[in-house]
Amino acid sequence: MFEFLQRLTVREKAALIIVIPFFIVALIYSLVIVPVWEQKTRFNSMAQRKKVELVTFRELAAQFRDLENSMSGMETSIKNRATSFSILGMLEREARELGIQDRIASMKPMNSQLDQRIRESSVEIRFEKLDLNRTVEFLKKIEGSKDLVIIKRLRIKSRFDDPQLLDVTLLASTLEVQ
Repeated sequence: MFEFLQRLTVREKAALIIVIPFFIVALIYSLVIVPVWEQKTRFNSMAQRKKVELVTFRELAAQFRDLENSMSGMETSIKNRATSFSILGMLEREARELGIQDRIASMKPMNSQLDQRIRESSVEIRFEKLDLNRTVEFLKKIEGSKDLVIIKRLRIKSRFDDPQLLDVTLLASTLEVQ
């Protein structure tokens, strides 16, 4: 190697002295500085994404706590409900109070287990020849009940023989804690 350098002219030696530092700087820049800079940029963008995810996670955690509190409040309301509560009996009672029990064509009770402690009790009830006012009153009574009954599905059809009367099918549902 020394022999090679001794054979070089002064001009070639000067060129090497100028070029080698630039080459070393370029090598250090491309092998060290650029990868470190890219890594830093990647880490900064990941940190920003993680901060956004953390904010989202905290919001979801707050929503979960609210839902959990709401759920425990609903469980308390359900437990405080009369032990003999039956959604089927409740719907029959409300229909009798409104004087529409003779319009009931069918009632079909259904139950499904949502999880280990909670069961959903539902009743599909079908009315025939019911006017709009009584339909609305019945729906208000059910939804406004303190027994936490909701209407999950509602189908209303006007009758061909008398368009003022309706055939109403609804699915009323409540939860029971075991």
